[in-house]
This record gives sequence, structure tokens and C-alpha cells, in this order.
Amino acid sequence: MSKASHDELEAAASKISNVTLESVKLSISLSCKEYIFWSKLFSDVLAKTQESELYKFARAFSLCLLGHLPISPETCPFCKQYGHNDNCTGCGYALTHGRCDSEDSAFSQLIEAFQELGKAIYQSTGDLCCPSYVAKSVLEKSIQDSTEVSRSMLISLERATAFNLMELKTEYFRRTICLIPQNIFPEEISKRCILVKETLKDYW
Repeated sequence: MSKASHDELEAAASKISNVTLESVKLSISLSCKEYIFWSKLFSDVLAKTQESELYKFARAFSLCLLGHLPISPETCPFCKQYGHNDNCTGCGYALTHGRCDSEDSAFSQLIEAFQELGKAIYQSTGDLCCPSYVAKSVLEKSIQDSTEVSRSMLISLERATAFNLMELKTEYFRRTICLIPQNIFPEEISKRCILVKETLKDYW
């Protein structure tokens, strides 16, 4: 499917009701706030984490980061408004990007790359791929930066239109994937991160 034009995306987003939009904003806001809560816990625990436990810590943190991204139907205005209908009648996202349950749709490509990244992190075992002092510094920065990204998202959500919301989600996703502490992990994780970012180009 060829990439939709700006006008086509605007037209699709314009059909999202205010009730739907506010409901989705609330779901994303709650997820951001929950992540900020967890990031504080991770920050506190990192200060006490021994070198031998840093790899496990990096895996747990990365999975928490991925787990709070807005990828569920509750965080999509199109799924929220049209998802009750089995054939997605009226869904502008299905029209411009393909139905989400189609193998070659933009969302299917994203979710597959996203799940493979999560699986690779979950199954990754071994030693740090950098010195422990570097790993700790990288993790500190990832926690701090990801917290700021979530706070920024919370502020940006307030006045976002449906079109803006989809743009915000895409950028939030991209920035968060960049904060996975990739140099702690084997090269495969970096490759998986790149694949997720590639699929985001067609997400909206």
C-alpha cells in the first residue's frame, strides 16, 4: 500500500470524535504516569545494583520501557472508535494504512518488529557488552531521559488533535526505542531496534 498523503491522514483523523480522543488521551496519560512511577523505582534500585546484576537490570528496565508504550487498542483513537466492528467499517486508519489484522498492514509490520525486539531482550542472557561503569552510566541516562520523554508526552497530549496524537505517538515510540540501552546488549538488539524504527516510518 502506498504511503497516504497528509490530506488523507487529516481526513481520516478528522472523523475521530472528541469523546474517543479524550478517552485515548486518558489511557496514554495513565500509562505515562505509571512509567514515571516505575522509572523512579528503577533509579533507586540501580544505585544499589551490583555489577553481576546489571545485565538482568538492563533487561528488566528495557522490558518495562517497552511495556508502557502506547501500542494497545485502548491507546489508538481508530481502534477505540471503530474496533467494535469486526470489519472496521469507517476506520480511516484501515483505509490509509491497511487493516491492522492484515499481514502486510503498517500496524502488523510494527507489531511484529516490536514483539521480536521484546522477545530478543527477554531471551538475552550473558555478560555486559561494555564495562560495568559504562553500563551503569548508560542506564542512569536511559532512565532519566525516558522519564523526561514521558513527561513531555503528558504535556503535549493536553491540546493534541487526533492527527497530532498519532504524530505524538509515533515520535514517542521512536524516542523510547532509542533509549533502550543497546550497547549493554548483543548486536542483535540494536538491529531489532533499527527494524522497529523503520516500521514507524509507515505507522502514520
